[in-house]
Amino acid sequence: MAMTVKTNNEEIRIQWRLADIKIPTADIKNIREDQDIHAVPEDDGREVSRIGSTFGKTNRVIIDTDDHEYIIFTFNDKKVYNELTK
Repeated sequence: MAMTVKTNNEEIRIQWRLADIKIPTADIKNIREDQDIHAVPEDDGREVSRIGSTFGKTNRVIIDTDDHEYIIFTFNDKKVYNELTK
């Protein structure tokens, strides 16, 4: 099943398989790209959600909030990043 990423002025919505994740844009501190699929998130007390399949040459887009880190694994990292930062 394909991943869908949509944004509006109020939230980012990520749909993948049965997950429907909504992140308020006011909570987002940073959005960045990362090509190291084996990187381990820092243990800084925040929750981590891994979204997408982690196989092959999958790249990552990371969304940081104060209490959560969302790691999106995707082959379309440029498309996802551009959608999130437009």
